[in-house]
Parts: sequence; structure tokens; C-alpha cells
Amino acid sequence: MSRNHQGRLLSLALRCYPPTWRARHGDEARELAVLLAQDGVPLRSMTWNYLKGAARAQLVQTRTTRRLRTGMAALVAATSLAAVSLLVSIPPAPAGAAGVVRADITRRAQAAAELTAVFKSHHFDIGVKQLPVPPSLVGSILATKITGHSTGSNGILGRITGTCAGGAGACTQGLLLPSHFSGQMLVLVGRAAKPGEKYAVPDIFSPGELLAGSSLLARTVEAALPVLESLHVDVLWKVYGNKTCTTVVPDGWYHLTGGFAISAGSICLEVTPSVPSTTGGQG
Repeated sequence: MSRNHQGRLLSLALRCYPPTWRARHGDEARELAVLLAQDGVPLRSMTWNYLKGAARAQLVQTRTTRRLRTGMAALVAATSLAAVSLLVSIPPAPAGAAGVVRADITRRAQAAAELTAVFKSHHFDIGVKQLPVPPSLVGSILATKITGHSTGSNGILGRITGTCAGGAGACTQGLLLPSHFSGQMLVLVGRAAKPGEKYAVPDIFSPGELLAGSSLLARTVEAALPVLESLHVDVLWKVYGNKTCTTVVPDGWYHLTGGFAISAGSICLEVTPSVPSTTGGQG
């Protein structure tokens, strides 16, 4: 069977779902099909699974005998058409392949609560932990960690990206998970830091952060000092090879190689006595 023919059958299967289901989940179902196809799942398997899912959706939505007969008649017709091509060649499909759960962050201040509510409503064993972060990462997903067994590629089908707080860069604002997810995972989410609280993700040159686009990377300490004085923050220094930041200002010919924010009012800049071979992403 040609791939185009299988694709048409998959589209036909999706049309068998009730209109309200298609309006709410249609785009997600198509996106899931693309992801599963990339993982090698045959289109004919997904088509059969979608047809079975459509049957369940029609039965749940149907409240009267007339609606039941109308919906099932359309479904039987579509199923019969698909069965002509699929009856012999369809292998067993993984359970729940027709379902995808979209966990979105729509309000940055309630990011952890929103994700937790979605995970609990689907009985997922996924915890959410908040970490203090710079302003641009507030309300974004920082990372995911597998804490036990997992399904597939850590159980994650995809990540939903959007602009970071303040409109700079690209941050993760949600996850796509299979409805049959059975792994154990921890999702780390950024929250606003309290006064004086240390940041968990502190890169000072990231988009939207204090020194983003400052052109200070690879510059000398002498050239950077006037810019740093205008920031009105406490500046510490970490010389290459040292493990700690100190208040001792390096010689003026040292070069900046990086840095991180310790808190909203304190930063630490990393320097080296030699000229860096690269200037990083913000030089």
C-alpha cells in the first residue's frame, strides 16, 4: 500500500471523530501521528488505532438513539472502507497510540500548579519542582529528569516552545506526552527568586539576562569595568582554574570568558589570562 494512500486513510479516520473532539484535539492527533511515524510506527497501525479511538469517542458523546445510529453508521462506513485495505496487513498497534496529552503553561506565575493539575488529572507519576531563576526563565520548563522507569524516549513526544518571559529567546512552555505514559519523571520549573536568593540557572549572557548582547565576552577586564559599574550590582570574579568567586579584581589585561548571576543583585564573571579562542553566543 502506498504511503499516500495510507495517509488518506489516516485523515479519514480522524474525520470519524466527533466535531468537538476534532476541534479540541485534531491538531495534536496529527502532530502525534507525525512523531510516531518518525519513530517507525506504521501508518496503517496508527490508522486502525484512530478508528478504534473514534468509535469510543462517538459512543461517549452519543446521548440519544438517533445520534448513536448516525454516528455509528458513519463510523462503520469509514471502518469498512479502511478494512478493505487493512484487514490482512494490520499488525497489532500499541495501546493508546491515538491519544496525546498536552501540558501547557499559560500563566507563568502558576506554571507549577498548571502542570501538576494536568499530570494529576491523567494519573501520571510526574512531579513538579520549582527552582529560583533569572527573570527571563520564570514560568518556563528548565529540564526534565527521569526518576524511575520510562516509556519510549523518556516518555516525552515533544516540547512546546515559546518566547521567554520578557520576549527574549526561546523557552520550553509545555510538554507533549502519550496518554498511556507510565514513566516516573520530575519536571523542573523556574520561579521568581526571592530577594537575595541564589539562582539555579544563572547564565548572565543568556537572552534577556543582564549582560545579553553586551559584547563583553572576550573583552579585557579593563574595558569591561566601566560597563559593569553602570549596572549597580555587586561584581565578583572567578579566575580560570579557581573554584570560587572572590571580590579581588583581576589584572586589567585578563579576558572575560563567561559569567553567571548569583542573585538579582550579584554576579560572578569568569576570566582567563589568555585571549579566548571563541567569544561565545553573545560576543
